[in-house]
Amino acid sequence: MVSFRYTSVMSSRIDLTKYESMYNTFDGGHNKTHMKEVRNFAIKLGKKYCPDKSELLWVAATLHDVGLSVERENHELHSYELIKNDEIVKSVYSEREFDEILEAIKEHRASTGNPQGIAAKIVSDSDKVSDGTNRAFQRAYEWGKKHFPEINREGQLMRAAQHLYMEPHAQARGTTW
Repeated sequence: MVSFRYTSVMSSRIDLTKYESMYNTFDGGHNKTHMKEVRNFAIKLGKKYCPDKSELLWVAATLHDVGLSVERENHELHSYELIKNDEIVKSVYSEREFDEILEAIKEHRASTGNPQGIAAKIVSDSDKVSDGTNRAFQRAYEWGKKHFPEINREGQLMRAAQHLYMEPHAQARGTTW
């Protein structure tokens, strides 16, 4: 079994402490541990597929869920808006880099996003698998119970499995059954 828990030490041109601390207030599926796992796995993938984008991946993965501070539903859009309007983040990166960070944040959510750029694909995939199959499955199951309460337990299990392994984003990742 592959373990995604390891430490990536990285420095960036910006202090993200204020955003990192936001994760202390989020639900267990989106806490600081989740953010660090997403970030670490994004860096691991980035080293293989786009080593020149390591810092952008670090920043985007750190910021991908900050929109939960507004609301759970559409949190990827809220994350995008929060960072798009952050003059400090905007001033540190070139326009191209800033746009890549924003795209990765906005497109990270597998159920709504369709990531096109390499950074967006990496952050999205890292968000899906960084916390391991069990927690990813649990998150998909809990989301279904909240949004489709009329579906029974067996149906929820099947819906979560389909979401993780059979939908187009899973096919693109090569994680289909």
